[in-house]
Amino acid sequence: MSRGPDRSAAPARPGATAARAGAPPAGARVAGGNLRAKRAPARPRSLTEQVVAWLPDVRKGVGPDGEVRQTASRRTRVIVGGVYLGFLVALMQAATIMLLPDEKLEAKARVQFEDTHQVYGRRGDVFDRNGALLATTVDLFELRVNPALINEPLPATTSEKERRSFGSAPFPDPARELARRLVGVIPGATEDSLYERLSRSNRQDEKLATDLTPADVKRVREVVRAMGKLDRRLRGNAVREIEQPKRFYPGREDLAPLLGLVGPDGQGAAGLEQTLDPYLRGEVFKYIRWRDRKNRAISSDQRAPKAGHSVMLTIDRRIQHVAEEALELTMVETGALAAWAVVIDVGTGEILALANRPTANLNERGSIDFAQVKNRAVLDAIEPGSVFKPFVAAAAIQEGMATADTMINCEGGAWVVGRKVIHDDHPRGVVTLTDVIKYSSNIGTAKLALDLGAERTLDYLRRFGFARESGLKIPGETRGTMRSAKEIKPIELATTAYGHGVTANAIQLASAYATLGNGGMRVEPRLTLAVRDAEGQLVERFGAVEDEQVIDAKTAAITIKMMESVVEEGGTGTRAAVPGYAVAGKTGTAWKHVDGGYSETDRIGSFVGILPADRPRLAIAVVVDTPTIGSKYGGIVAAPAFATIGAEAMRILGVDPDPTRMPTPKSGAKSRPAAPLTREVGERSLTWTDDGRLRTPDLGGLSLRDALATVQASGLQINAAGSGRVATQSPPPGTPLRTGEAISIRLR
Repeated sequence: MSRGPDRSAAPARPGATAARAGAPPAGARVAGGNLRAKRAPARPRSLTEQVVAWLPDVRKGVGPDGEVRQTASRRTRVIVGGVYLGFLVALMQAATIMLLPDEKLEAKARVQFEDTHQVYGRRGDVFDRNGALLATTVDLFELRVNPALINEPLPATTSEKERRSFGSAPFPDPARELARRLVGVIPGATEDSLYERLSRSNRQDEKLATDLTPADVKRVREVVRAMGKLDRRLRGNAVREIEQPKRFYPGREDLAPLLGLVGPDGQGAAGLEQTLDPYLRGEVFKYIRWRDRKNRAISSDQRAPKAGHSVMLTIDRRIQHVAEEALELTMVETGALAAWAVVIDVGTGEILALANRPTANLNERGSIDFAQVKNRAVLDAIEPGSVFKPFVAAAAIQEGMATADTMINCEGGAWVVGRKVIHDDHPRGVVTLTDVIKYSSNIGTAKLALDLGAERTLDYLRRFGFARESGLKIPGETRGTMRSAKEIKPIELATTAYGHGVTANAIQLASAYATLGNGGMRVEPRLTLAVRDAEGQLVERFGAVEDEQVIDAKTAAITIKMMESVVEEGGTGTRAAVPGYAVAGKTGTAWKHVDGGYSETDRIGSFVGILPADRPRLAIAVVVDTPTIGSKYGGIVAAPAFATIGAEAMRILGVDPDPTRMPTPKSGAKSRPAAPLTREVGERSLTWTDDGRLRTPDLGGLSLRDALATVQASGLQINAAGSGRVATQSPPPGTPLRTGEAISIRLR
């Protein structure tokens, strides 16, 4: 007899009998006497039902109560253990992230909360020999904003307390309001352009404006401060300014190709800005700026880097300006492609002027055509033509092979050398060596070179400074070309004697003539006088560097005397004459080398000379590239510019004219004393006062053009009266002025 429960005797569940005896259940159908039940769709079980199904079913008699409890306990321990294991894995992962280094996570953190900044020390100034400012750094500013902070949405709640946390009267659209208020404060800005940047709410750093003056920044601060009192979103780093030094050139176009350019990184990129960069460049200070989640700076380890040194050049801005204007006139009168000039002190090698045309305003960096700021006087190697002839004549005299009166047969203008024929533009028969120079005879000079021989001729030319570096160390400077004595052919030696088949730059030509003016002693040309630190203390001084005695003083004097005939009646350079001063020089006209050969139409005209010839002070070289109007000869296109530069330079330097060489004034004509051209130079740089005003620069002694160039981009106005140079100015130098105020000057 079984002890288990009698399942057959178990009472039927309620409704079971009815299910059997009653009508078919819902969904059943009767067809042909057969009853078929339609299966109902399965219903998804709830979580409770699933757990109950998994636990032991005591009612079904799976096992005794102890066995059920044991199974349940075991399963509970498994569940709890799994939970603890999950927590342990999460804890270990968190500890790994927090305690162990991870390069990827560190990099992400650095991007989000830190950035590296570089602060450049102020770049040093460049001055001329008299202290006139040629290049400086103006302290301008860049305005940056945090649109994400400015456009932080106001809370949707109507709670007055929460709204007050944004300020006493927060703006519904702070970006639009700020844009509206900054119109007229930021020069040239419109409300729409400002709002377009301010409304970029997904960005935390946005550039709003550049090239702002201290006065502009002060007005922006006042606007932001007033808005910040009403709305906290405009406080802190919502709007900030970054100092943005900008290179400024008071002379604008003057000296542009020589001074060169500064790159975006603050380093010299061309010209003297590049050559002198080790002196001019300020200290670079690198630091890491930490930010919080709202982009607010939380580190303060920035310090002011040291400023660069200032450099004083040998350039005399007054003579430089005269040279620039003379070349400008030459370009107009001759229709030339380009023109350049060099002025050198014969005794010291100091370059007083180095001008180029075409040129460009260095302050308008965005519109500069870099072909216009090419320093042709240094970079262009040209065939010098007949300006080479005095050096061959000097070599022959030095070697005792000729004198100024030696007779040379110029063959009536045509002479055969090998299979080639040399021609003269001014045919002559037998003439003196002086007349060979005066009438620029190719044949006479070629005969001297052939008599000297290749070794001696080329050696003298190299000692005069040709086919080697000048020593200026300007990037891209050309050395020129000259054949070697071993390889040169007779016809090539003959053409080299009158400047064809050989190349040189204008610096080399002016320096070689300066050697003649310095008694045959070659002094290296130079452009720098001194270097001073930011406090004005002398760092380095540069003096004259003597190279060698190329020819003796007597030979140099004879050569200069022969060159005087070029400017006298009947010579090829009469237009280079300067009233009151003896001029010694030489004209040159050469075919232009184009695309591997000589152009049939293009010429390069030049005039190089010394003045005063009887007491040499300056050597001046003028080169005109491809004149298209009128004559192409150097005596016509280049000599007038030489005369203009020479005459003004003599007056500027205070070299008295020789009364016997002055032209006789017309009867009844009255003369008046010229205004003094030299004066004590005051502060010409653009500097700011602590309250954001400009100190009035010293404009005394400047031309109207120079005065306008000095205050350009400062916002100051010029009211001028009279003509000539600035004699008086009001207010006096050093007076603080605000942008838009005027300086009155009187010129005479």
